[in-house]
Amino acid sequence: MRNVKNSAGFMDVIRRLSVPRLPSPAFTLIELMVVIAVIGILIAGVFRLVSAAGTGNKRAETIARLERVQNALSGFYAEFGTYPPVPQHGSPDPYVEEADDGSTSPASTLIEKNANRAAACQPVAFCYPNVRSLDNYIAVRWGSEGVYSVNDALGPNAANRTQSDWSGIRIFQFGLMSFLMPRVELMGGEELTRNPPDTAMTPDLNFFSSRQWQKHNAGALAAQRARENHAVARWLPNFEKSLVGGPSDLMGVDTCERDSGISFVRQQDPGKVGVTYMLQQVSVRDGWGRDLYYHSMPPYQSYRIWSAGPDGKTFPPWISLEGLKAEDREKVTSWTKDDVARFDRSK
Repeated sequence: MRNVKNSAGFMDVIRRLSVPRLPSPAFTLIELMVVIAVIGILIAGVFRLVSAAGTGNKRAETIARLERVQNALSGFYAEFGTYPPVPQHGSPDPYVEEADDGSTSPASTLIEKNANRAAACQPVAFCYPNVRSLDNYIAVRWGSEGVYSVNDALGPNAANRTQSDWSGIRIFQFGLMSFLMPRVELMGGEELTRNPPDTAMTPDLNFFSSRQWQKHNAGALAAQRARENHAVARWLPNFEKSLVGGPSDLMGVDTCERDSGISFVRQQDPGKVGVTYMLQQVSVRDGWGRDLYYHSMPPYQSYRIWSAGPDGKTFPPWISLEGLKAEDREKVTSWTKDDVARFDRSK
């Protein structure tokens, strides 16, 4: 009996093995291609959302900084009755090429570089000589590139320089931030008013006898410091952690933008070919890391401050598009369509 049962079980196994199996489910090549295409679309969508979010954040950051500058400008107007009378530091004409020495020549076509340069003819950054204690840092960091401290390059001759008008940056650039920040405090503060001062904590003192300084500053340094500090204290808190190159402690306010420190800008003296030096600077930038633009003309009762937007391209707002050639109007429209602008409170 046992053999019969075993035999029957064996035959049952054979029958089951001999029954044809249905094919197991699997993706066809077309189905795989469809799945891959869908995944690609989803990934592209995610990247677009991330990119849009990043652009939105940078735009929001730009607007916030513009509003902070507006608050400071309102404070300046309340104190002095005008908006900052920033002098022109270059040509306002986008149809010229400008050389390092300030000379200009006609440009054959309208290009982005000249348009941006013209729009920045009233710059935002305040550039100024660093204190002597930073000279060694400059020598260590840039000395191998033939770059000097401005104190060594220009200090000894600063009081006797013959070029008094701006035809390029020499020792100072009195941009917008030079009106909204305390100039004397930035360059030594109390040490500049001591007798004798600690010269390691000031720039070369000859700079304050230079034509460039005296043209834009009046009176003794002590009196100027007192006036500036009194006025600036009203709006300085607007710049907390907002400035590139701002001090970590300026009159009790940390103006230094997050993850930034001392900021230098490289210059070449047009009067001394080959002499390259560093100036310290303080500026305010948009969410894309570029300086803002400022425009105000006499009698300085209105202003415009703006960012060139994500594309970094802009055009001088004082030039009417009506007078431009059709092809230039098209260029300018494309350059300015993403600009982020603010005006004085009355507009």
